[in-house]
Amino acid sequence: MDRRIERTRKAVVDATVDLVARRGSHVGMTEIAQAAGVSRKAVYENFGSREQVLLQTTVNLLRAELSLKGAGTTGNGDVMERLAHTVVEHVSEYRAYYSAVLSGPGGYLAGNALVLQLAAACRQLRNEHHQPSPASLYDRFMIHGLLGVLTEALVEHDSADLHAVVSRLYKELGASNKNS
Repeated sequence: MDRRIERTRKAVVDATVDLVARRGSHVGMTEIAQAAGVSRKAVYENFGSREQVLLQTTVNLLRAELSLKGAGTTGNGDVMERLAHTVVEHVSEYRAYYSAVLSGPGGYLAGNALVLQLAAACRQLRNEHHQPSPASLYDRFMIHGLLGVLTEALVEHDSADLHAVVSRLYKELGASNKNS
């Protein structure tokens, strides 16, 4: 990809994270373009729509996190639980952004993109750690549930400890599996 295009896309993504964290997911293309220091036309040419800007920003943030901290998901235990804690670290770092984007307009698209990225990461981790892989539908179901719980914690309980929420979720899931 052309370096100018890469710089434009990065500037738009960075500006979007900042704007959405401060003002919410209703920011417009003109605001994004101005904050990124590019023309509105450049934003449309690179992303197509505001929803696509939010979607790509979310995907890019998560992709960068998973590639940086993928090694942090090593250790004992369930891959899904370890991945969940990596995601929680990431969501906590960008808490205001995710709170706005997952609960605002286009939240479904961003959430679905997160599910697809996390399901792929989970499959890859299971393969790397030689863990049996349940049906991909199971992973997607678990990730949808995790994102639902995290979104609720972000929106309904502004100061919730997301690691504690996930730990409790997995503790209860484990207890439920033992009682089955």
